[in-house]
Amino acid sequence: MKRILYGGGSFQTDDAVADALMDYANVLAVIDSADVVRLPGLDERGVVRQIQMLIGPSSQILAMATDAESVDMGADDAVAELRERAATRLPSSTSVGDSGELTAQSDAESTSHPN
Repeated sequence: MKRILYGGGSFQTDDAVADALMDYANVLAVIDSADVVRLPGLDERGVVRQIQMLIGPSSQILAMATDAESVDMGADDAVAELRERAATRLPSSTSVGDSGELTAQSDAESTSHPN
C-alpha cells in the first residue's frame, strides 16, 4: 500500500494504482494538460472509497510506501484506465514514467548545457 498526499489531504491505495497515477500525472505534465481521475483508496477509517482527483502539470503529488497490509479494493480496472489514458495522451515520440511500461527523461536529463 502507498499513501498519496495531494492538496493538503492524503489517502492510501494499492501500489499499482499509486504507480499508474504517478505515471499518468507525469504524462499530463509533459503535454501540459489536466484530467479528472477516479481511483480506489482508503479513507481515514480504512473504508474503501472512490477517490476523485484533478491532476495536471502543476499537481504536487507524493506517493509514499507504507507498512499497511494490502487491502483488496478492486484496483485492476483503475490501473488499466490510468495506463490507457496515459498511453492515449502521450505523443508517440515520447515516453515517461518508471513503472517499466513507460520510461522517462526529466527536462534536466533531456537538456544539455555547455560546460
